[in-house]
Parts: sequence; C-alpha cells; structure tokens
Amino acid sequence: MTAFVSDHLTHQSFNLCACLPFVELTQEASIQLGPVIFWPASKAQEFLPDHASTFQKYLESIGQIKARSKSEKEDFVHTVRLSPTGMTCASIDSHIPPELYEYVLIDSLYLLYFACTFRNLYYGQEIPSFNAFRKMIPASLDFIHHKHNWEQAYIDETNREETVCIHLVDPEICQGLGKALEAIYIPNDQNRELIPVYKRLVRSIRYLVDRFFQRFVNLFDNGLNFSEKLFEPEDVIFLASSFETLFDINDKQPAADFKHKLRPLLHLKYGRPVELFWKWVDNFYEVKRQIVHGNMGMDPLFRLNPNFEISHTLLGIKLFIYSIYYTLYKYQLMHSTHEDPYTPPDFKWIHPEEVLLFFWTETNLLRKLNSFLNQMTTHASRKEELYADVHLLTNLFVSLYERYYLEHPANGAQFIPTPLGDLEGYGGEILERLKQITDIEDLLLTVVHPQFMRSLEERLQGKKKR
Repeated sequence: MTAFVSDHLTHQSFNLCACLPFVELTQEASIQLGPVIFWPASKAQEFLPDHASTFQKYLESIGQIKARSKSEKEDFVHTVRLSPTGMTCASIDSHIPPELYEYVLIDSLYLLYFACTFRNLYYGQEIPSFNAFRKMIPASLDFIHHKHNWEQAYIDETNREETVCIHLVDPEICQGLGKALEAIYIPNDQNRELIPVYKRLVRSIRYLVDRFFQRFVNLFDNGLNFSEKLFEPEDVIFLASSFETLFDINDKQPAADFKHKLRPLLHLKYGRPVELFWKWVDNFYEVKRQIVHGNMGMDPLFRLNPNFEISHTLLGIKLFIYSIYYTLYKYQLMHSTHEDPYTPPDFKWIHPEEVLLFFWTETNLLRKLNSFLNQMTTHASRKEELYADVHLLTNLFVSLYERYYLEHPANGAQFIPTPLGDLEGYGGEILERLKQITDIEDLLLTVVHPQFMRSLEERLQGKKKR
C-alpha cells in the first residue's frame, strides 16, 4: 500500500483526534483523505515526535482488553492485548475548528470504509463489517496528557471487534474524496459554490454504508441462512436515497429525473440499451413504491434483458459506485484512464462495462458492432466517434464473455446465453470483416479489444472453458 500523505502538508499541521483499535493499516502505511490522515499507531515517533512517549504509555494502558470476572478474587480478567501495529490513528487538519472535529472524523471514516470496500461491492465480492470503523477511543493530546482521563479506562471485551486489515486502496479515489471533504470543511472562494454538491456526495455514501454494511450474522456456519432477499426492501429504500441525494433528484418526478441525469453519465445513445435502462429505472422506482406502501411481494429481479436476471439492488449498487467515480471525474477531482467525448469515462479500478453490459443484449451488441464495422470497412467512414464506439463495444463483449459466459459469478447475476443460431450471422460477418484487414497498423485494429476476435470465435463455437 502506498502512503497518501501530501508533500505540502507536514504531520505537525494535523492534530491527533482519535484511535481506531480494530482497524489495521497493513505495511504500516498512512492514508490521507483531504483534511484527515489515518496512520498506524506504531508510528507515533514519526507523527507525534514530541509526544510519542506519553502516547505509547496511553496505548499500553488501554490496549489490554478486559472482561468482567465471575471470580470473587478479581473484578476483571485480561483477554487480548492490542498491538500498536494493529491500531489506526486519525489526525485532523489544524485549519478546521475543533468544534467540527467530530463531524469531519465521522465523514472521513465513512469515506475511508467506502474507499476500502467499494471494489469488492462493485464486483459482488465479500466485504468486511463496518463495525470496526465505528468503534474508537479518544486520543487528543489534551486527553492523553491528563492521566486521570484514562488511567482507569479500558476496552470491554463485549466491545471487541474482529480487526479489519486495509490491504489495498485506490489512491485516486482517496485523493478525490479527500478534495471534496477538504472543500466542505476548509472552504475557499474558488470551491464555495460546489460545497452543496460535495456534501450530497458524502451523504449519499453514508446512506449506502449505513444500509449495506449492516447485516445479521450467524455465528455458526450452518443452521441459519440469512438470504439477501430478506434485506431487499431496506436495500432498495436506502439505495434510492443514495441516488436521490447524490443527483439531487426531483422528488415529484423521481424516475423521469433519474433517467435525465444518469443517461448522459453512461453515454447511452442507441435504442435498445436506452430502452432497457429506462425500464430498469421504472422497475426500480415501482419496487420502491410498492415497498413503501407495504407490498413485499414484488419480483426482486430485473428480467427484461433476455441475457440476464439480476437483482435491482445489485445493478443499482454497480451504477451508484460508478456514479461516485463519475461525479469525482465531472468535478475534476480525479482523472479517467480513457477519455473521449463519445463513450463513458473509464477508471483504473472501475470500468463502465460492468454496468453497461446489463443494458445490452448479445444480439443487439453484435448487430450494432457489425453495422459500425460495415461503415468503416465498406464505406470508408472513419469518423472518430465510430472508433470510440467500436472500442467500447468490443470491450463490452469481452467483459460479458469472460465474466458471465465463461464464469458463473456468485453475485446475484445470472447470465442466459443467446442461442448460437441468433449470433452466427452477425458474429461471422464481424470476424470476416476484421480478418480482411491486412495492415496490422490499421487504426481500426488498435481500437478493437485484443481478445475480442478470440472471444467471439470461442463464443460462436459454444466453448464454455478455456
């Protein structure tokens, strides 16, 4: 993990505020989110050079977790001793007024957790509990220098959490979210008008975290099965709140405003994908309406794309996470790895294909791609937009083929393959057109995904595994 501490800020310009006893920064790296730095408690000498000794004594005292004893001879028993390497400190920019410390601390913890887990959530993988981020102890210098504040204090065994280790963080989203947080709490004349936008961004993430990272837990491996369907109603309500907060959705016509504001984000410009996107939005808001009015019998799956059955919530989560990235990009808080005016921005860790593929059918994708290639090879139309579209659609097909046709991800999305007979016509023509290009330096070949032809050939052969 990389340390994300800005060069222009020194550790001395930050004030220690709190310590998270159950969050560990692996490789003892520090993470900066704008006006807040998270650093390993083991690095007190670096971050608190004038107070390291007092701080270490404080940690030694409160780092021994205790449980109440049933024995008459002693009140407590020691259970676990916490190591400074497994604890994380939070320091806050000294330019922020002390009366706002708790506000910025809480916002930064939501953003830190989101930055650590969004990729797993985006791809339907397991995520750690938020509880470890919710539990902290005071650690301001004023607090730790007055021994009477803590000499009798301890962490009770009942409050202990399994330590969450932060292994991998996207530095770009940390920087982007950090800039938004800094604009909120250290405003200046240049960013003052954007503060409402940034506040909505932070609040939308808080809604998402509050819902999706709080689950019932079976302490054994069997005997109880808490299906995700049990939480679908709450998921839909909170997810809708996240979207409506982020995009400031009109509450009188939410579905229509949702379509208006999110369609440009995905660059949807062709009939069938636009139609499927609109239908998903309509279904999503109809499910929400039914839930609000007490009807829990709604179908949780979006089935109008003949190639997929996917829960409204899972598709909504993917779209929301991409929307966060897009919002940061839109306000120049982060950059895209691939930019053109015709296709959605792409990012190092999050790719638009993972959202877009649910609004394309295999047949429609190959039909449209064949039409583009026909224009480019037969009619010699080599417009920049056509290159961008071919790049996007070939990437989209490879993503669909590798992630959903070859594999069966256990993330709530079921892929339903198109009959080969419906693909052979367009697929065969596409392969023939590309094979006729003999100049390996032809610009068209450079925008086609390098695995596209092989993926299409294998798909037309009905191949299931490589």
